[in-house]
Amino acid sequence: MVKTKGTRFFIFTFLFIPVIHLLVFSYIPILSNIYLSFTNYNGVNPPKWVGLRNYARIFTDPQYLQLFRNCLWYIIVAIPQLIFAFILAIFVNGKFKYINFFKGVLIIPYLLNGVIISTIFIIFFNNSGTLNSILRLLGLGGLAQQWLQNLRLVNPAIASISIWRYYGLNFLMFFGGLQAIPTELYEAASIDGCTKLQEIRYISIPSIVNILFINIILSISGSIQVFEIPYIMMNGANGTATPVIQIQQSAFYENRVGFAAALSIMVFVIVVITVNIQRIFDKRGNVYL
Repeated sequence: MVKTKGTRFFIFTFLFIPVIHLLVFSYIPILSNIYLSFTNYNGVNPPKWVGLRNYARIFTDPQYLQLFRNCLWYIIVAIPQLIFAFILAIFVNGKFKYINFFKGVLIIPYLLNGVIISTIFIIFFNNSGTLNSILRLLGLGGLAQQWLQNLRLVNPAIASISIWRYYGLNFLMFFGGLQAIPTELYEAASIDGCTKLQEIRYISIPSIVNILFINIILSISGSIQVFEIPYIMMNGANGTATPVIQIQQSAFYENRVGFAAALSIMVFVIVVITVNIQRIFDKRGNVYL
């Protein structure tokens, strides 16, 4: 009996600190944020209950609806990003002499600091930058412009940076999945007269569908939470603000903490819904995230 009580006390002492840490730094802040989202709290005066006013403004004000429309550009560019990463993984799958060096080079953009990436592409999209120089070299100087000042092109231009930054990560995930496929399957398919495209369609894609789905979920949730690059490059100007940028500006520049809390709850809910879509597919096809 003494041994049982001692064991329980020993387990309790080990669990106590992590549980307290989880409550103080996770659950209590989330509950506090939910409460503040129903108030007009400005960070100084006591919060006053305003009900659903903050949420109503998010859904009815075109200015805030545009924040979520801006995120669609990041979701759109994720499509060619994933396609390019998959094609590249298929191309180098198998015996490739310098594969380790190749993987190291591809992952570099993902490892770079956001400030460095932003600086690179501010120069790239500048009027006298790399993109316009290439266009002029190809005789397409009429297309050269201030890309970050064009209200129609600034969002797709900034979103396209994600292709360069994340395709290496997607490539490594696809490549790892392809490497796990038994070579006997390809050998049997080759004996049966399957073409390379048929092998990709009937062996490669079905074998890495889990990884493909995970990449899609990560791309969508990441697009909703995008902050770093558009904030550093434009500070939300020229219609480039995203929900997270607006949360930061509302809370720390406009002293509208209650509204910022409501917007953060909306982002949280969208991300949770996106991730839970994976749970549905998990029951159908054992897709793990």
